[in-house]
Amino acid sequence: MEFNVVAAGIGGQGIIFFSEILAKAMLSESMNASFYVHSGLAQLGGSVRSHIRTGDRICPKISLGCADVIISLELAEILHAIPYMKRSGIAIICEETHQPYHSRMDPEKYPDRESIEKLFNETETRCVFVPAGELAKKAGHLQALNMVMLGSLVGVSGIVETESAVGTIRGCLDRGQDLNVEAFWKGYEFIKGQDYV
Repeated sequence: MEFNVVAAGIGGQGIIFFSEILAKAMLSESMNASFYVHSGLAQLGGSVRSHIRTGDRICPKISLGCADVIISLELAEILHAIPYMKRSGIAIICEETHQPYHSRMDPEKYPDRESIEKLFNETETRCVFVPAGELAKKAGHLQALNMVMLGSLVGVSGIVETESAVGTIRGCLDRGQDLNVEAFWKGYEFIKGQDYV
C-alpha cells in the first residue's frame, strides 16, 4: 500500500520530529517508510516541509498532486502544501498562527481561516481545522503541538495503530514522554469527535 503525507510548518515547531515519529511508527508495523525534509531557513523561523511516505517507491520525495494527506502545523503554511494534494485528499490544518515579519507590517497579506476554507470548499478535498495550540497547552506545553497534529493525522488516516505511534513517541524521547503522549491523544480524540470521520 502506498500512502503519502506532506507536512508543512515553520522552524522550531518540530516538523522533523513529527516526521521521524510517523516514519518509525510505520517501520514498526513493517511498512516500507521513508521521509525527506526541506528545511530552508528553518533556524530563522522560515518554512519547513517534509514528505513522509510508505510503499514500494524508492524516492522519498512526493510528486505534485500525489499526497493523500497534507498537514500544516501553522495556519498559512498549508498554502505551501496544497500543490502536493490529491484531488480526493485530506487537509489537516492547525489553527495556530505565527505571522512572519512582513505580514505583521502589512496584515492584509496574511491569510485568515475563512480565505483558506474557501480555497478548499472549491475542491473535492476534505478539510479539518485543529485547535492544536490550545490542545497542546492542555496537555502541558505549546511545544507539543506537533504531537497533537500527529494524533490528528492518525485519527483521520488510520495509517498506523495508536499503539505504534505511542510506543514510538516513548522510545524516541528521554524526557517529556507523558506530556507528548498526552498531546498525541488530545489530537486523536479531537479528530474522533468530528462528524466527517
